[in-house]
Amino acid sequence: MLLANRHKTRGRRRSASWHYLFHEGQIMLRRPESYRINSAKEKQLVEIADNFQRQYLLLYPDRKPLLLCPVNECGVRKFVSTTLRPTHPGLCELHSWKDCSSFVADFLALQPLEPPTEVPSQLFSPTSVLRSQKATCFESSTLLCSLLLSLDYDAYCISGYASREICLLDQSLQQCPLLETQAKSVESQTSKQETKYGVRCQKELRSLFLLEQERKQQEAKAALLQEEELQEVNSRRVADPLRGLRVHCWVLVLSGKRRIQENFFIDPLTGSSFPTNDDNFQGIESVWNCFNCYVNKQECSSGCRDVLFDLEDPRLWEPVFHDAISQQQLSRAVQSKREDQILGRITKLTEIFPTKFRLLRPWVSRIEVSKEDLQTRFPGGKKVTHYIKAKLERLSPAVTKDGLVSRLTTYKDLDCTEVTAVKEWYQNRSDNLEERHFNKLENSTTEHFKPRRAFGLLFHKWKAVTSGTEREMRFDRPELDGLEQRVVSPQAMEESFKDRDDFLYFRHVTFGQGVSSKPCPLKTGLENLNVLKVVERFHRNESKPANEDVAKRVFLVPEMQIDLTYHLMDHRNIPSTRSITKPKEGQPFTNDMFSEFQVDRSQKPLGPLSGYRLAEELKDEEENVAVQIKASLKEVEKILDCREEEEKDLRVFSSLLEQVLAVKQKWVEACMLKEDHLMLRQKEMEVLVPLQKLVGCNDALSAEEANSYCMNFLDKYKEKLDEHTSFLEQNLETLQMDQEDESKDHHHPPAMSNEEAELWCHLCWDKKIQISAAQRRLEKHNKQMKDRCKAFLLNLQQNPLFAVHFVD
Repeated sequence: MLLANRHKTRGRRRSASWHYLFHEGQIMLRRPESYRINSAKEKQLVEIADNFQRQYLLLYPDRKPLLLCPVNECGVRKFVSTTLRPTHPGLCELHSWKDCSSFVADFLALQPLEPPTEVPSQLFSPTSVLRSQKATCFESSTLLCSLLLSLDYDAYCISGYASREICLLDQSLQQCPLLETQAKSVESQTSKQETKYGVRCQKELRSLFLLEQERKQQEAKAALLQEEELQEVNSRRVADPLRGLRVHCWVLVLSGKRRIQENFFIDPLTGSSFPTNDDNFQGIESVWNCFNCYVNKQECSSGCRDVLFDLEDPRLWEPVFHDAISQQQLSRAVQSKREDQILGRITKLTEIFPTKFRLLRPWVSRIEVSKEDLQTRFPGGKKVTHYIKAKLERLSPAVTKDGLVSRLTTYKDLDCTEVTAVKEWYQNRSDNLEERHFNKLENSTTEHFKPRRAFGLLFHKWKAVTSGTEREMRFDRPELDGLEQRVVSPQAMEESFKDRDDFLYFRHVTFGQGVSSKPCPLKTGLENLNVLKVVERFHRNESKPANEDVAKRVFLVPEMQIDLTYHLMDHRNIPSTRSITKPKEGQPFTNDMFSEFQVDRSQKPLGPLSGYRLAEELKDEEENVAVQIKASLKEVEKILDCREEEEKDLRVFSSLLEQVLAVKQKWVEACMLKEDHLMLRQKEMEVLVPLQKLVGCNDALSAEEANSYCMNFLDKYKEKLDEHTSFLEQNLETLQMDQEDESKDHHHPPAMSNEEAELWCHLCWDKKIQISAAQRRLEKHNKQMKDRCKAFLLNLQQNPLFAVHFVD
């Protein structure tokens, strides 16, 4: 039995390996001929490179072999320069070296070199690498260099030596770049210098010496903490036994093109740029582009600090092909040819380079990067990177259901066990949410939104306090009421405004026992809203005298007192004030209830009649303030309800066009719902017309009569609802038939012009939006029919004519 099982397993392995080889053979046959076969000139290139390799090893026996002719995916040896294929991706998202480097770093998964101290024997083409999304550092650099060359950068691949962290993509002992950018933005906001002609703030009555001492103490504490953290990080660094021997490949970008001022390196694994004297890069063996390959003749005992990149200097660099055209020579030749064309001369490149050797065209097929690749971005739709006390997760929008694209988790310790904060970034959401920040230490949550969303909300932060929840909201709606910020807590509410017609810019409301979670009372008044104190501040109104322009207004509700403070007059240090005590109900207004202080003694004090008029105006203003406070509290509740509904009915859009169409569909649905509301209200009034005859009747109705009336009205209302349902169904059928007729009329779109085709597309989108909105309108009406009947019956039973018989 055991022998039989062994024979079976061997047979399965042989069949599996045969199937694998057959599959690989089929893939090889599908590839172009240039992948599978070397032409005569390519064979000559390989022979020249092999001859150069032999001479190089004889002259430099202590150095490692060069990467000149590795094997491609089809097992054919190809010269490294011919593996580079400058191909413009044709996408606006890849138009700079930052875009290309970040795409390559995100799109490809690292395959470490085995062994790490030797150059690889294989180098797959960029097309195969894009298909598999797996690559070594050499293959990643080849893809990145091909993209940069197509964008007219003077880019080269470098074969050399780098640190362990660079070779293995280990960033666990580095600072997260997102945290660094956030710290810089905070510093730039706090270090705003005062301009010469700016408005100076009022001086703080504090000792500058003590403030300086506090600042120094804080800086010393921060420096001590940073030093301790640095020591802890350095203690975790383990000495690398292969330091200076780990082989790595990266990209060099030389200055002179695309407004590049200085040479710099690009690591294809992270997409980050480094100066050429960075300590992570410890030596260079060779560099190459699509024109030639150059061997370094300079010492690298101190890394790449002293390496010069003048590739045309034979004392520094040895070219594999001495008679080949270099990138710099070709650029100068093209420039001189353009100058000759301006002067009317006709020259050819063969006249400029009569005996120069030219490399063959690349054997690699055209590199194609689709928009789907940009959207997918990461292998498997997710990429996780660990940093010092941080973890960064980047996700593809096509994979996540809530539009999450990045998540940054920060920790308190280096072992990353205790979470301090979580920050998330979103894209293409229907609620316009961009960022969400969870602060575990403060137990707070912060949300950032795009402009032009419901209520003009831009920022929403809430955290739990001892007596409830404190919320901070920021808005962008200058055309509505100028509200910029609102902070609501159980004890108080603060609002900041901008560019209002009444010059109000601040309001502070103090509550007695906290804001109730129940709906606001029907009666409008500060005492009914449980308000103890309201403080309002106003900007200067130049159309009024300073002693008549209110700067601060205070409503003291329990004391029934209103205090007014006016703006400062010119060359005055004390403002004018007025105080009014409101009379109780039934109590007349007396002179004792009014007091004032005028800085300008030439001004006459207000008389009793003027004081009474001012008191009446302030009473009206107090009622207006109470209405605004009540509206603010209701708006907070509406915003919270709206956020709950948005999270339940969340949509993630794949494109900007889809988002625009969704906004248009929402607007069409809102218009249809308004029309529905008006039509149903009209039908309800038609049903209740006989009820008007019973209003003037003096005879009381019995319980049976009241019940029969209500049931008759309800049956008529149901008939009206059924009529409305049939109307909605006919409307939907009409829209669908119109769309079918239009599609039959335009059955041959190639015969249309571009303008007609574009107009036809817009018409199709409009029809689809109207049909989907009509379908939702009908579905919503059918769902709400029972609730509407119940609400209609309840309103009838609460009518004064029938309420006596339906007390329960």
